[in-house]
Amino acid sequence: MFSESHPVFRGRIQFFYIVVMGVFLTLFFRYWYLQVVLGPSYFQAAADNTLREVTIPSRRGRIYSKDGKVLADYKVAYDIMLDRSTFSADRLKSIAEFLELSPGELQDRIRRYKRVPLYKPVPVLENLSFSEIAPLEARKKDYPEVFIELAPQRFYPYRGLFAHTVGYIGEPTEQEARNLFTLQKVGKMGIEKAYDEILRGKDGTRRIVVDSSNHFIRTQLIHEPRHGRNLTLSLLFPLQQLAMKNLGKYQGAVIVMSPQDGRIFSMVSGPTFDPNILTFRFRQKEWEALKIAKGEPMLNRAIQGTYPPGSIFKPLVALAGLNAGLTSRTRFTCKGGLEVGGRTFLCWNEDGHGSLSLTGAIAHSCNVYFYNVGLKIGIDKLWPVAREFGIGAKTGIDIPGEKSGLLPTPEWKRRKTGRPWFPGDTLNTCIGQGYLLMTPVQAASMTASVANNGTLLTPHLINKKGKKWIRGKVDLPASDFRAVKRGMQMMVTGGTGMALSQLGLSVAGKTGTAQTVSGADRKALELSWFVGFAPVRDPEIAIAVIAEKGGHGTDTAVPIASKIIEFFRDNREMFK
Repeated sequence: MFSESHPVFRGRIQFFYIVVMGVFLTLFFRYWYLQVVLGPSYFQAAADNTLREVTIPSRRGRIYSKDGKVLADYKVAYDIMLDRSTFSADRLKSIAEFLELSPGELQDRIRRYKRVPLYKPVPVLENLSFSEIAPLEARKKDYPEVFIELAPQRFYPYRGLFAHTVGYIGEPTEQEARNLFTLQKVGKMGIEKAYDEILRGKDGTRRIVVDSSNHFIRTQLIHEPRHGRNLTLSLLFPLQQLAMKNLGKYQGAVIVMSPQDGRIFSMVSGPTFDPNILTFRFRQKEWEALKIAKGEPMLNRAIQGTYPPGSIFKPLVALAGLNAGLTSRTRFTCKGGLEVGGRTFLCWNEDGHGSLSLTGAIAHSCNVYFYNVGLKIGIDKLWPVAREFGIGAKTGIDIPGEKSGLLPTPEWKRRKTGRPWFPGDTLNTCIGQGYLLMTPVQAASMTASVANNGTLLTPHLINKKGKKWIRGKVDLPASDFRAVKRGMQMMVTGGTGMALSQLGLSVAGKTGTAQTVSGADRKALELSWFVGFAPVRDPEIAIAVIAEKGGHGTDTAVPIASKIIEFFRDNREMFK
């Protein structure tokens, strides 16, 4: 038998030590690799199996009318969300059947969020009631990828009545989603878009701990939701109803604003649409139908419709004439037309108006008088005054999408058509025709500035006053404004707007009938215009009405304005 000191025995012991050390070193390095190198990924995998972050939706702020009606509210609803980090494609068919969707439809709803990080759950069904989510709640163990999220749903109780002003919310674009903590809906139009950050708030987050069978263990709050703020608009609910009712079948717009501070008391555009349809993510068919619907209901004609203003532009031409040296006593004779450059420019009254002063010309809307004003002062003295009143520029109203209209100049015509400016272009501009285009909100703003002797205000829907809404001052003497306002008042007492003289309230205004061309047959259509303000002394409202295919201004626009002024007369306290 070998002793411990024998070389063979010593060799076997050394070999045993080496094997043991090798095993321990292998185990050590393996343990180090698993714990240090792969530890974070295993920890995340374990967390994914036991933790789920769920959004706590913030409540979007309510929107109120000036008289306290809720114009944009929210109601309790539920969305079904998909956790794509645990979703497997081989489960697509099973989940689709459970949600009563086709596999292709579910795939499309997942695909639309392909650029959204995987850790963010995405909605696949929305606006569900409690009874609709009950089956999922009962079988949630079978579908761990799918869970229910409380989602306060935006709701517009008056449907199309405030659609163009309040607007609607919808799913964020890819660009918008980058700035959101969760997939919140964002404002897409009107007040909802203009004041989106104020209204939206910020969603919160809570962490739910579940076991391997998806059973709830506990919950942990991560971020408290920050609810959006409420907003109050200057819109008056009954006035909005009245304006929409009287605009009726006509495509057009009605705007009622304060010439003292720029607040808008009513703004309607017809036809309109139901914004509730557009708040849902998966209503593509309805969205497409609205885009091609007759009358373009998505177009806010009040700020986006551009029209030749016709005779409502004449008070501004009168101010330009006075600024260029004419007086309120300057007279021109109308014989039914005026020949210039071998062409006869007609008055609407083919028998002529005879000899008229400036105030009489405004009251009777004599084209020939304003043709003569144009010839006397020229376009170079007309357009700078028009520009001072904001014609051809956006008013800055506090909702997006406003158009600027068009104030033509000789330079513009050369650039656009390559042709020079002719005297006939000046004459057409002086009666609100030719290339000149205005939006109804510009017409209302212009009228408010005439009413308040030249202060330019920013029309706004938020119910706030202050100097921030003053955007300039037209540098014309008060006597010029008085002369023009006398003519506008005479239009009501003895001119083209006599229907307004029976209201028991002093009113100044101007009717307009403009020609436009529309449709495949190129048939000329008439635009019925009215602008005005009341009372004449210390005016409190300014009005602009346009009705497409409405005939003369006295046919359609004046009766609509009459109802508006009558409401103001009977409810003046509401406008304070």
